[in-house]
Amino acid sequence: MGNVFRLKSSTMFVRADEEIKESPLRVVFLSVEGNKTERQYFEYIEKYRDKLGIKAAVHLHTLQRAKKDTLSAPEDVLELLEEYLEIRNMSALPERLQKVIPSEYTDVFIKEYLNQEVASSDERVKKFEAILLEAGIDIVYNRYLKDLKGKDDVYGIVIDRDYKSHSVQQMNDIIKQCEKKGYKCYITTPLFEFWLLLHLVDAKNITGEELTRIRINENVSDKHTFTSKWVSDLAGHVKSISEKNFIQNYLPKVDFAINQARENFCTDLSDLVGDDLQPQNRMGIVGTNLPDLFDLLRADIV
Repeated sequence: MGNVFRLKSSTMFVRADEEIKESPLRVVFLSVEGNKTERQYFEYIEKYRDKLGIKAAVHLHTLQRAKKDTLSAPEDVLELLEEYLEIRNMSALPERLQKVIPSEYTDVFIKEYLNQEVASSDERVKKFEAILLEAGIDIVYNRYLKDLKGKDDVYGIVIDRDYKSHSVQQMNDIIKQCEKKGYKCYITTPLFEFWLLLHLVDAKNITGEELTRIRINENVSDKHTFTSKWVSDLAGHVKSISEKNFIQNYLPKVDFAINQARENFCTDLSDLVGDDLQPQNRMGIVGTNLPDLFDLLRADIV
């Protein structure tokens, strides 16, 4: 992991989850590739969870990062998740942050600060928070994340196959790391917009030529690939999804998209990634395993 801390809200952080009055039994934490489309989609999934059959004690939190943070390679998405886990599990500051903390702030003070056992009026707190701020730490958001815990939490990443940017080896390495550490890995081939497209079109009407173009997913303009342009034409948005747009185009069709993905397209991780045996295999097979995420959100907690 690099030296820059990336967990921070895009704007002034507001505890939107204050309405969670009960202690959640499970929080599913997601690190996603896109800083707009994916994040907004899953934030709306959380907001309208009761309409989607998501269990009352299960919540979904999409990790936030700064607007200017455009790091979106699979390794960067995994890094953001692991930064969160570092914050969640720490009883002291991470070693890389300790290097910028003056020695006058003892381990005892830092632990008390993290546990909110030091009065906010304490002059040391103001100076300490100034140091954290200078180091790029979003104090409010990180403290919120540290407090947001269920009894059976799950951690996962949502990434694109995007064969033009990510090699087969690169993708397989990420999958292996996730498997080793117990993280969920959700991949869409060629990219997340295909998952959105499954809300908007009947798969039976997608022609063989269109499916080939989805798989190749060439750039058709400065803003769009073939697949993202199709989504934009149908749903009327580019990257950012408004709440009104989500309610109109996506919320009523989540189960439609899930069924279409399972009945018509690939959902196996290894096939989504592809292999190096033939050049065309490196694209992976069109599909997504995102239906598994909704199974997780709707599952009974034993």
